[in-house]
Amino acid sequence: MKPRIAIIIPDRGDRPKLLANCMRQISAQTVQPNYVLFVNTPAISDKPDITWRYRTGYNELRGLGFDVIFFMENDDWYAPDYIETMMAEWEKQGRPDMMGTIYTIYYHLRLFAYFTMHHHTRSSAMSTMIKPDLEITWCADNNPFTDLWLWQHLQVKKHLFKPGKHICMGMKHGDGLCGGNSHTDQLHRYTDGKGTPDPDKSFLKSVLDPEGFEFFSNYFNQANASSGENI
Repeated sequence: MKPRIAIIIPDRGDRPKLLANCMRQISAQTVQPNYVLFVNTPAISDKPDITWRYRTGYNELRGLGFDVIFFMENDDWYAPDYIETMMAEWEKQGRPDMMGTIYTIYYHLRLFAYFTMHHHTRSSAMSTMIKPDLEITWCADNNPFTDLWLWQHLQVKKHLFKPGKHICMGMKHGDGLCGGNSHTDQLHRYTDGKGTPDPDKSFLKSVLDPEGFEFFSNYFNQANASSGENI
């Protein structure tokens, strides 16, 4: 029997174009999930609430017979074979309780520059998958670093791996309320020599699928996109 797959997507309703693209990426997956849960309850404050949204979604999926839950974020890029690649590695490693990628590429859509973060003890939330029904003590609801907390504090069987090709990318932009601070702060990581400029978008094009490249490379040229006042 094929594993039953669920996805949790935290969403605040403040970036509809990114959400629509996220839904397109999911529908294009070579391995389809059985269920997609959007935790899109209206925000009660202007503080980050991504931990609350992941926790709420995780608890809602308890006891429903899923084998694995993917954390996916509505503003990031996922290759069409993202779920397939992750599931193949998960099966290969004996179905660990928690699994993710050992590095993350962060690409800034205003600066057209990127850097790679190597994290050998954790994965980013956007590229984490986890078994349901685990006993989890979550961090504070307004803690934007859910991934750090779970990977550091959850005492379960974990596995990190480096895919044979890039299968996802963290997209930074400053549109809507952002959980991390590399959207609008710490921009030196893209511009002071540690990051890599990509003014002609050649790196972006070499990694992304054609539909993804068309969307992300033109995001701030689209009607009704953010005016850029966040930066």
